[in-house]
Amino acid sequence: MNTLILRKQHRHFSLANLIRYTLIRPHPCRRCKLSILSIFMLISVATFATGDSTKYLTGKDTLFMTLDENTGEKIFEHKIVKGQTLYGLARFYGMNEEQLFPYNPSLKSNKVSIGQIIRVPIPNIAIKRYKGDNFKRWKFIPLMFIVKPKDNLYKIAKRVFHMAPDSVMAWNGLQGDVIAPGQRLLVGWVSMEGVPDSLRKAVIKPKIDAQKQELSEKFKKQKQTVEVRGAAFWQIKGNATTDYYCLHRTAKTGTIISITNGVNNKTAFAKVIGKIPDSAYSHEVILIVAPSVAKVLGAKDEKFFVKIKYAE
Repeated sequence: MNTLILRKQHRHFSLANLIRYTLIRPHPCRRCKLSILSIFMLISVATFATGDSTKYLTGKDTLFMTLDENTGEKIFEHKIVKGQTLYGLARFYGMNEEQLFPYNPSLKSNKVSIGQIIRVPIPNIAIKRYKGDNFKRWKFIPLMFIVKPKDNLYKIAKRVFHMAPDSVMAWNGLQGDVIAPGQRLLVGWVSMEGVPDSLRKAVIKPKIDAQKQELSEKFKKQKQTVEVRGAAFWQIKGNATTDYYCLHRTAKTGTIISITNGVNNKTAFAKVIGKIPDSAYSHEVILIVAPSVAKVLGAKDEKFFVKIKYAE
């Protein structure tokens, strides 16, 4: 599978040096003096450019995505290049490092190496499906969907991207609705500015009650249930999610876990989608839960005591 290779333009700014340069160093033209507005603009640039200033998308890039087999979410792969960090990558796509762990179980910490592949989810609301009158091509890059076995054009267009199959056919020059595994279909565009966290927060929530009921019924069908007590962790400042998932150290992917808050006895159910990274958390943490799960449990702190039940 082709992956997205990104380029880097990394510059370090010192706010103190900029102010010193502006106020003290003589301008080449003695008649020209920088205005207060110019100084403010320089200070603003310095403020917003601190930290990881890597440019993650360029006009020459193309995103290739598939659907996650466990969650059904749209996922693309990012290849880390020199100077890029997990922190910068997460922020660019409106997330934080903790939220990338469920999609990348092999991550042992927040450190990444050059050439490492990081799977990143992208919300449907961040995909521009129709150009419109104000569409500026140079501000967006194409998003390609890689067809898998058993996929069909109707499913991809209507169920996955919520648009007319005719549009997908027209964009890709298809004469009919026949597609083949491995085929790449243009399904929209993504902004070169990345994904604001506000877009992730604005994702329309599914029918929560139905999802809770489904997980509860699946849990009851599991056998050989074991009970363990320990600490659960969630990212309070993380972006909201509507999926009930969790990470566990030993439970198999797909296992449904019953979680009870030790303080208020509220119970929630969550689906295991991966393992907890070995070195990322202390051994007292037995579960990493999504913000949606923590909300149902009434969790107030990032780390809280829970009782869990699951099938071995």
